[in-house]
Amino acid sequence: MECDSAHRVGVMVIGGGAGNALGVVRALGRRGIPVLFLSSARRHPAQYSRSADRRLVCPDPTESEMQFVDFLRDVAKRTRDKYVIIPVGDAEVIAVSKHKEELQHSYLIPLPSFEVVKKLVNKKEFYKLLDQMSVQHPRTYFPEDISELESIGRDVDYPYIIKPAYSHLFRKRFRTKCFLINSHQELTRAIEKLRDEKLEVVIQEIIPGRDIYMFSAFFDKRSEPIAVCGYDKLRQYPPDFGSGSLCKSRWRQAPISSAIKVLKGIGYQGVTGPEFKRDPRDGEYKLLEINARPTLENRLPSRCGVDVEYVAYLDTIGRYEGGSILPEEGVLWIDEIGDLLSCLMQLKDGRLGVREMVASLRGKKEYAMFAWDDPIPFLVHLSNLSSVLLGLVWRYLRACIKTIRSLTRKSLWRILFFFLLSIW
Repeated sequence: MECDSAHRVGVMVIGGGAGNALGVVRALGRRGIPVLFLSSARRHPAQYSRSADRRLVCPDPTESEMQFVDFLRDVAKRTRDKYVIIPVGDAEVIAVSKHKEELQHSYLIPLPSFEVVKKLVNKKEFYKLLDQMSVQHPRTYFPEDISELESIGRDVDYPYIIKPAYSHLFRKRFRTKCFLINSHQELTRAIEKLRDEKLEVVIQEIIPGRDIYMFSAFFDKRSEPIAVCGYDKLRQYPPDFGSGSLCKSRWRQAPISSAIKVLKGIGYQGVTGPEFKRDPRDGEYKLLEINARPTLENRLPSRCGVDVEYVAYLDTIGRYEGGSILPEEGVLWIDEIGDLLSCLMQLKDGRLGVREMVASLRGKKEYAMFAWDDPIPFLVHLSNLSSVLLGLVWRYLRACIKTIRSLTRKSLWRILFFFLLSIW
């Protein structure tokens, strides 16, 4: 699947979180493909990667979509190079897909129309679509305003979650993926937070258990999945409703087929990341969401032999030669910082044992941030997190000391040492 280096088309990677964007930049830059990285964050770790040839600070599309699009127009005017656009954040996906018709005169864009993208990124439209297609998912309610949110919230059995229609706007405002509601008091507090916000939300049941499955894939212009790699989400941070922190590659046909049915049904094109949770009440996988972009764990498929973003690049420039690759199973992906915090929280709560933690980290590994051949982004990431990270680690260690009375302070520092030793 190599392409002719004499006729390389560059890649413009736009936005996304630290590990997410960095993974895509490395995936393509390490193959000698020119990479231009755009982000509204001025200390984004991917800006410091050796795999990025150029770096530009762009407007934030959540603050001004038109300024962001004008910036892309200006970049196209100022360069003779042709770029494939790979947006890594939801806001960037929305903005590029909305203006795809105009932008594709200057760029190659492996994305569907905004009408298709909206069916995935807008959770109200997404769950209604799943109802229409008879695809199993958590029971979901659609309040139209705050008063309906309160009335429906009082009638639904606790616990449940209030989650946003547009995740990126909610997360930017509240620094969390959803509100967990265990009581009327928590419902009241959530309503007060949302009262003056212009944010659409849904109410959704919580599927019990911790059996979460995801996969990364690329769908071509015919909506055919030509690269697929699945993995179990073993841990996440925060532990209950968070992003993956420890994943292990595994092929599970039932959830993969279910998501492919949805994506082919709407005519999807591009990189995607569906997420499921297995319901122990009936043994079925329930579809939680489908990301219309690369996910945080995007380097795991590459380590398993299925480089989804590279396949997307080759297909977009017309040089994908086909071929079926069976991904390697049992490979671990670790978010070094996120999984450390997740382990400390679960040790504190008694949901994770030390031996279980160490055993879970054994095997072939791929890391979210650290790379021996590209160490600076990890150091920048640590610097960005330094004060918050140290505070969280110390707080969880102190909590562990109080709750796990059989362990001394010295023992807990040994746990930290063995965690770091295990992941390396």
